[in-house]
Amino acid sequence: MADNAIDFIPCMLIPLQQHYLLLPNATIAEVIPMPRLDSINSKPDYWVGQYNWNSSLLPVINLESLVEGTPSDSAEANKLCILHGINTTANVNAYAFPCCGSPQLIHLTESALKLAPENQNTQFLHCQIQIGNKIAYIPNLDTIEATISQQQ
Repeated sequence: MADNAIDFIPCMLIPLQQHYLLLPNATIAEVIPMPRLDSINSKPDYWVGQYNWNSSLLPVINLESLVEGTPSDSAEANKLCILHGINTTANVNAYAFPCCGSPQLIHLTESALKLAPENQNTQFLHCQIQIGNKIAYIPNLDTIEATISQQQ
């Protein structure tokens, strides 16, 4: 009997302001309604603030701002996505970013992954892919967490 199993990866497609973010399901700790954030001074433009989560102050960053090198604008965000830190050398256990809607669980196969025609060259992204009519970032979480760690 032939093996008809199709390998797929459960992922979360998270709406940002202008793009989507594609993350493995296991990296997301929690998604909550956008809380009031504590402001923070003397941080880069991509820092939105910090949030007290489970007795820890989490850095909140605007991912699009970090990737594009533009000032942070999270006024449209209505959710806060909290991620588990994966880079053990960065010493960032968790961090968060604002998102503009509810994440959607999707199951991706290799055949569904197509590079986006306009791929930004930045250390913070592995690549951009096109899923249907949506452009999604596949972030370089190691580099993002190392950058956060340097700014704390």
